[in-house]
Amino acid sequence: MTSYKTLLYEVKNNAARITLNRPEVRNAINHDMEVEFKNALLRGNDDDEAGMIIVTGAPPAFCSGIDLRVHHKRTPVETRAHFESFYWGFHKTHRSLDKPTLAVLNGPAREAGCTIAFMCDMILAAESASIGLPAIDRAILPAYHLMHLPRIIGRLKAFEICFSGTPIEAREAEQLMIFNKVVPDTDLAEETEFWVERFAHKSRAVMKLGKEAFYRGQDMEFEKSIRMVGDVVAIVAGLDDAKEGIGAFLEKRDPDWKDE
Repeated sequence: MTSYKTLLYEVKNNAARITLNRPEVRNAINHDMEVEFKNALLRGNDDDEAGMIIVTGAPPAFCSGIDLRVHHKRTPVETRAHFESFYWGFHKTHRSLDKPTLAVLNGPAREAGCTIAFMCDMILAAESASIGLPAIDRAILPAYHLMHLPRIIGRLKAFEICFSGTPIEAREAEQLMIFNKVVPDTDLAEETEFWVERFAHKSRAVMKLGKEAFYRGQDMEFEKSIRMVGDVVAIVAGLDDAKEGIGAFLEKRDPDWKDE
């Protein structure tokens, strides 16, 4: 049986349940978690006892994003390679899954934490949950979301979220149709089981073919767009301001921007 260092995996009530489990850093994503999360998704997809896959985080957060202590050391070339393996790699991994996936947000999701949530087929959230893309405050682009968010909510609001860095609370995210449903924190576990009952018992053959058709139509031009964004993300990673932004964050001080 596979064991994990950075997440928990169990199958219960016909659902594979993946819990991001680095609570001491609000489930920030390091290399081990990237590898293990992809493995757990594929494991859930192959598990005959599971009709759907649920992704959540160990309290107090869903996921705070990429661990900046790791990201800070990457060169532009390494950043470009990581963009391919993480953002595009997760996108392709999720699109290969036959089963419905549900992100259960039990707390804040930031940056790559939003990526994990948005890549799922549906999002259920507690009232205490929120999403945010504060990378711009550290001179980092919000990568995948430059292409993905406008497709969900339209250009104007997506621009605000990507470039203001201001978090969006759960109820507003529900109104924007980013979240499928928001419930009181005390009802989240019960509501999760209700969604399992709705989605985990469908014909797996039909779900597989249906999901493939559903996403194929949406993704025909998406690969070109996301690869273009990857190039820009790599260029930005080479700027002095990008190094300064992350350094200031890690050192808990205000950044001193230099690039023109």
